[in-house]
Amino acid sequence: MTRKKYCLIFLLNLYLFSLFSEQVELNDLLKEIKAKMRWNPVTETGIIEFSRNKLVFKLGAPWVLLNYRELIPTSGVSRGHGTLLFPKDTVEKIKSAVYQEKISSPRVAVILIDPGHGGKDPGAIGTYKIDGKTVRINEKDIVLKAGLMLQQMLSIKYPDKRIIISRSDDTYLKLEERTDLANNIDLEEQEAIVFISIHANASFNKKSKGFEVWYLPPEYRRDLLNPDSVEEENKEIMPILNIMLEEEYTIESVILAKEIMKGFEEEVGGITENRGIKEQSWFVVRKAYMPSVLVELGFVTNKEEAMLLQDQGYLQRLIRGMYNGLCRFIDDFENTKGFTE
Repeated sequence: MTRKKYCLIFLLNLYLFSLFSEQVELNDLLKEIKAKMRWNPVTETGIIEFSRNKLVFKLGAPWVLLNYRELIPTSGVSRGHGTLLFPKDTVEKIKSAVYQEKISSPRVAVILIDPGHGGKDPGAIGTYKIDGKTVRINEKDIVLKAGLMLQQMLSIKYPDKRIIISRSDDTYLKLEERTDLANNIDLEEQEAIVFISIHANASFNKKSKGFEVWYLPPEYRRDLLNPDSVEEENKEIMPILNIMLEEEYTIESVILAKEIMKGFEEEVGGITENRGIKEQSWFVVRKAYMPSVLVELGFVTNKEEAMLLQDQGYLQRLIRGMYNGLCRFIDDFENTKGFTE
């Protein structure tokens, strides 16, 4: 090999060394800024979570996104040496975002309680002969009582939050009206809303009984972002933002479902069955663009359980379980800054 070729190889190696030496490896960056990262290998996007903030990046894209809102131009992020590499200017801009601490802690500002059915829609119905009389038990009546109980308890616990109920009497609401009510609530930056839909169950099997909690399947795709609400320079990354929000809402919905289920188990687990946490694309959780769950209190088609649901003391225990689970969710959400710590 000629001296000239040796020189070219040497210069190339020197250039590559200087190129990579000007970059910071992922673990070193996270350690320095005391952060952690969630990585999506399908979209090749990451979320760096630090203190009160989230910073989104995509492999090869010339930007990072602060809290899904502020687009910051950078030299991008690349892959090398078996890890992710951050150029110096990208690192400096990330550090600047970290140390500015510009966003306050997230908080749950609104809880929307949605008692299902109402008015002309009775929901599930159980009809029984009791002491020679025909008694009809309507789902809409049970869930309204439950919703009002929960609203009262939460209003006392959280006087600084808006506790909204979709219907406070025997009113009929379309499904779209319920979700529109939730989706159109104005929130300040770093404020969150939680949606809880309350129902009672029915089955052809009269022996079916128990409580269950449903959330939207993670694979269900939906458009969470209104294009008009996204700044022009951010429109190209709307699909990425949408996926990130979907992931975030799914995680929060699952945590909420688990906490409510735990509350039910603590209060009435020895009386009825725990039917578990389940996935289903019910309209109200599909169209509510926030952490949301659908709760089934029990079966009106099971005589024994229908009588329990009619009993004020038992219903209070159910609602106390839901209340305790929701309070745990809110406390964890706010104390861990949106589950990032």
